[in-house]
Amino acid sequence: MQFPRMKEIREERGYKQREIADILGVSKGSYSMWECGTDTIPLKRLNQLCNFYDVSIDYMVGFNDKKKYTNSNPDIKLKITGENLKKIRIKKDLTQTKMAKELKINQPTWNRYEKSKSLILTVVLVELAKKYHYSIDKILGKNIN
Repeated sequence: MQFPRMKEIREERGYKQREIADILGVSKGSYSMWECGTDTIPLKRLNQLCNFYDVSIDYMVGFNDKKKYTNSNPDIKLKITGENLKKIRIKKDLTQTKMAKELKINQPTWNRYEKSKSLILTVVLVELAKKYHYSIDKILGKNIN
């Protein structure tokens, strides 16, 4: 999953891939694969990168052109994320099984996300946000507006 703004922002700010990899505590190869879309950046690293650049996740993934929300938190709120995922599912009148099927994951995995037992994968979150037109930052409890 490629997020073109990863490279765009890095280059605008004058950083090399190696420098960003060091900041994130990963290898240059891992960062390079995330930037070119060969591999998907884990959500915690994406959040770390967005915090470093002081931009919203929604902006980084290309959902909107709003670089930063006025009332944003730097951290992903796991409990709020789970509650928000459940609210979205209920609002769409879907069972956990149907929601999981729509996102091409299994129901026990979706259940763990809703129960805040594990953080949703980046690729699943982006698909959900696109499909149902939700802000990633809001789902994660980062945007409190």
